[in-house]
Amino acid sequence: MKKYLLIVIYLIFGKLLLAQTVLLHEKISDYDFDVPKRGPNFRHFNHLFIGFAFYVPENVENEIETKPGSTTTLAVGWRYKFKLTNWFAIGAGINYTNDVFNLTQNENKQVPNNIIHEREKLRLNNLGPDFYLRFNFGKRGNVVGRFLDLGGYANWIFRAKDIYLDELDKTMPPYKAGKQRVILSDLDYIEPFHFGVRGRLGLNRFVLTASYRMTDILTQEYKDEVGDFFLPRLNVGLEIGLHK
Repeated sequence: MKKYLLIVIYLIFGKLLLAQTVLLHEKISDYDFDVPKRGPNFRHFNHLFIGFAFYVPENVENEIETKPGSTTTLAVGWRYKFKLTNWFAIGAGINYTNDVFNLTQNENKQVPNNIIHEREKLRLNNLGPDFYLRFNFGKRGNVVGRFLDLGGYANWIFRAKDIYLDELDKTMPPYKAGKQRVILSDLDYIEPFHFGVRGRLGLNRFVLTASYRMTDILTQEYKDEVGDFFLPRLNVGLEIGLHK
């Protein structure tokens, strides 16, 4: 009986001993100790984003009157971040923005002319880069975390339109319609390039934004003709990063 018991014990513990891996016999190179280089809180990180902002009137002299609730910016873009330290990074991006200036129609209207319409909008399609310095706050894992961005942007206006709508009297010739919508393009009073400063305050994917345009959109020749008017420069809004 004892003979059979010893055989069973040997078989059980013999298999367990054979199943153990002796770490001293393994090569360190067989294990991966490399720190990842790409990710929200690593050296390289890039992502897409969408944003929406409202232009805020400053109510100063010669600022063109617009309707604040419908004078907006829609933004879509790609952004890259290069981490230098745990608290500091630099970055750049490319942005498409669609600016819509809903012009107030009253006796003070001078831009683009003094003709009063039912509704009128200047629509600007922009494309351009931005650059920023990022300051990170607080402890975090591999997530974006809390941050403050300070930087600037440049835009090329590749398409500008003046769109207005008028009510028509169907009883008066030659009209046979109740409304007329007109789109004017290739506007010679719009500067093709402009730039400004931008700040962002974010928590992971949600970001509060503020931009201020430093240059005029209207050409100097046009302003010499009609007056030193300018479109609203300040806008504030929200961005959503399309990342985890």
